Amino acid sequence: MKKLIFMAVILFSFSVNAAHHKQNDLTNEEVVMKAYSTFAEGDNESWSKLHSNDLKFTVYGDLPQSGTHIGAEATIKNVFEVIQKHWPNFKLEKINIDTVGDTVYVLNHMTADNLDTYTLHMFKVKNGKIKSFTAFDDTDALKLSMIK
Repeated sequence: MKKLIFMAVILFSFSVNAAHHKQNDLTNEEVVMKAYSTFAEGDNESWSKLHSNDLKFTVYGDLPQSGTHIGAEATIKNVFEVIQKHWPNFKLEKINIDTVGDTVYVLNHMTADNLDTYTLHMFKVKNGKIKSFTAFDDTDALKLSMIK
């Protein structure tokens, strides 16, 4: 009887531990979706915690926020603050999300005042943190709609 009770306790502790582990660990897609939600809420502190210290944030094109920005602080200053200034009411709506290995691809509907287009974002996620981000934006639409 003691062996049976001992085995039941061991099995129960494994199942509780496994459930606890699963609840605290986010999938790569969940990390990315959390980054989108914290961005939309303007919660830069929570957004920063989802990214590695050496985040490489790349925006192609010839726009005020274009370039490769290293770290969350540089991204917030050189991208997020610029977006607020040039594209009032900026919003992203997820259309599709796909994951291949540690890479997450998100197709978004991007809108703002005078802007209605699509963008593809590519994220590399390692150890539960976003290591890199690349935006494949419709730069012509962004440039035409930009408030100067």
